[in-house]
Amino acid sequence: MGALSSLATLGLELALAQKARDEQQDQLEDQRRREIRRLRIAEAEEQRRQQAALARRLAQERARAGAMGIASSGGSIDAVLRGLEEESRALRDARRRETGARIDAIRERYEARGRRNLLETAAHLGEIGSRAWSDLGSSRRSLLD
Repeated sequence: MGALSSLATLGLELALAQKARDEQQDQLEDQRRREIRRLRIAEAEEQRRQQAALARRLAQERARAGAMGIASSGGSIDAVLRGLEEESRALRDARRRETGARIDAIRERYEARGRRNLLETAAHLGEIGSRAWSDLGSSRRSLLD
């Protein structure tokens, strides 16, 4: 009867350990999603600011050209405006690459945490199994007893 009790205890401990691991994995996944969402929101906000700054800068350059008697389109002013737009595009692309790298780093960090948690769970389950095995061994009786 002691063996059945030990098996039941083992089963319960295994189920509880698995449930705790699953809950921990869910929490890690939620944290990962929140971090990535914050990065993407910050990138979008920075993009809006950059677009507004570009629009202001383009308007300033057109106004400056107009004040100097240069046409607001064609020729050198178009080259200046295209240069500003290219500079802005290059900055936006660099920021996207940086954000992508940061997101990749977050994903890698959380994957490493998940692997570490899995190893810890496996070690814990191994301890439970060893303890149950030793309990079963001690509860066995010889037919001669």
